[in-house]
Amino acid sequence: MHVVIIGGGVGGLCLAQGLKRSGVSVAVYERDASPHIRDQGWRISLKEAGSGALRDCLPAALFDLCVATAIRPATRMAFTDHRLTPKFAKPIPPQPGDVFFGVNRLTLREILLTGLDDVRHFDRTFVSYDHTGDGRVRAHFADGTTAIADLLVGADGTGSAVRHSLVPGAVIDGIGGFVYGRTPITPDLLDTVPEVLVDSFNRVTAPGGAAMSVATCRARLSPSTAAAAHAPQARLTDIPDYFAWTVSGGEGWPPAGGGSPHDRSHHGGSRGGDFRDMDASALHRLALDTIGGFHPSARRIVEHADVPATFPVRLRSARPVPRWETTNVTLLGDAIHTMSPGRGEGANVALRDAALLRRAITEAAAGAPLDETIRGYETEMLRYGFAAVEASLTQPFAPPRRTFTPPVS
Repeated sequence: MHVVIIGGGVGGLCLAQGLKRSGVSVAVYERDASPHIRDQGWRISLKEAGSGALRDCLPAALFDLCVATAIRPATRMAFTDHRLTPKFAKPIPPQPGDVFFGVNRLTLREILLTGLDDVRHFDRTFVSYDHTGDGRVRAHFADGTTAIADLLVGADGTGSAVRHSLVPGAVIDGIGGFVYGRTPITPDLLDTVPEVLVDSFNRVTAPGGAAMSVATCRARLSPSTAAAAHAPQARLTDIPDYFAWTVSGGEGWPPAGGGSPHDRSHHGGSRGGDFRDMDASALHRLALDTIGGFHPSARRIVEHADVPATFPVRLRSARPVPRWETTNVTLLGDAIHTMSPGRGEGANVALRDAALLRRAITEAAAGAPLDETIRGYETEMLRYGFAAVEASLTQPFAPPRRTFTPPVS
């Protein structure tokens, strides 16, 4: 059996690691020219489902490397107003450090790429697929090349071209956007940041709806030190300690307008042009303008940002889809159930998909009917995946909920 994965993000690479570990032939095709070519966010919070999937799919040394490079956990939850007046606070009980932990997204992706040099292919943009005369599936790429597989997995994110062909009626709603930034932690800056914003899971909200959140990102060990101890073959980028922050506005604030041809956004244009097309400097100014009335200590974090590292994030949420007929093409992660970050579940659910699909594929490789194992995967994945989508729209950190009538299955 040979599996082709379209998309080299967290979910696709986790699946590739799991299949290679299980002795199943696999190849990953990613449109980016390298894992460093674009900003992809700074922190992922892993929970039991996500860490369990990594433990299931990765060689033990690489899982240990994930834990060793983990970001130190938040110790409390805190909600304040824009002047940092407390509204709600409670301590976060200690959790097992190899089950619940934060990771830098680039570090995790570099770990997931370790050992896959012979199966991953960058700068390969997927265009379409068809089936061969013997029932296998053939992927077509923009450079004119093709790849033939027994199973094609679309792990190509929210704008998935695989989903567009497999489930053409799927709808992705635009539900807003925010500015994402990074500020290096220096001793001078740290001395000025209030305790409520350090090592906390926080939300600072103004009466008009403008809000910011700050995550303290300090790794247990530097990536290079941890790699030397656990997986010397891994090539990891050292990342200095930083605050990761997000800023969003209230009514009338620039939403994530536009969308891919396969998305259906319910938001119009934005002040000062298309939010997605603003450069880093303009986005940084937008963030500062949005929190202009906030406490100076909160503003200072954004003022001292690494401005070129600022980028826009469009928030999107998938509507439930009717159950499609199972073939030897399937989907994983944001390619089918993209969701609001309101509960921090997107990456965890994608990793859960990867572990579940790995088991289905290895059963088929051992002789079980492929259509039956994939049907079982899809049934379970759609059940918990869209439950997570729905839950992500009901949390305090979620954007405003939108109303829709789901398609009839």
